[in-house]
Amino acid sequence: MATANEIIARSLRLINVLGSGEQPTGPEAQDALVTLNQMLDSWSTQRMEIFTVQRLGPFPLISGQQAYTVGPGGDINIPRPPYIQRYGILDIDNPAQPLELPLEPLTAEEWAGIPVKNIQSALPLKVFDDRGFPYRTLYFWCVPNVQVQFVIYAWIALTAFPDLNTDIEFPPGYAKAIAFNLAVDLAPEYGSEPSQVVLSQAASSLAAIQSINPQDLVLRCDPAVTSPLQGIYNWITDNYGRSYRG
Repeated sequence: MATANEIIARSLRLINVLGSGEQPTGPEAQDALVTLNQMLDSWSTQRMEIFTVQRLGPFPLISGQQAYTVGPGGDINIPRPPYIQRYGILDIDNPAQPLELPLEPLTAEEWAGIPVKNIQSALPLKVFDDRGFPYRTLYFWCVPNVQVQFVIYAWIALTAFPDLNTDIEFPPGYAKAIAFNLAVDLAPEYGSEPSQVVLSQAASSLAAIQSINPQDLVLRCDPAVTSPLQGIYNWITDNYGRSYRG
């Protein structure tokens, strides 16, 4: 846990703008706060700097309504997610055990290619996210004709510093990465050249959090290759049959 003022002072010491025990002036601190929050905002667009993907919801889908804005004050009144990784629709015929079904995400081209967009059905099958700002708008197809619910799996933006004195807590590893990378970002504003030690520590501390943030990917194979009608494809013998055991 640290304040922006503490991080800024450390970063300025790393590039020899401040000496031991010195503090930045008010204008220096305010300028550096802008740079700090811009850096964190930039990190929020990169999956390897995002430490969590959260399941948000459930949110209601109203019968007959196709489009929903996502953002502060929108239909879905939450902070606008930097990126939505997955969408799900909830079948609540059994409220005790609602069934979550994946929604197929559509590209702008795929959404444009749907000739009749206002077809109604009990459960939507697909969703188009226009990724707008300040609101993302989600368009569901088919349009639900009963009230159902949906969830999203969203990247959670890193917390910005509201001022110089509020304590903000980050997951393990972030404190060093923020301080050293901020030092690199601030250096040009002061005509300073970060030392190789600072550059190395900035890169390695960022790499450390990047190494634990991405989720493991599940390797899948095209069903045509593993069809039970043909058996298992053996890449060594280039034919179908029993798998190779060595």
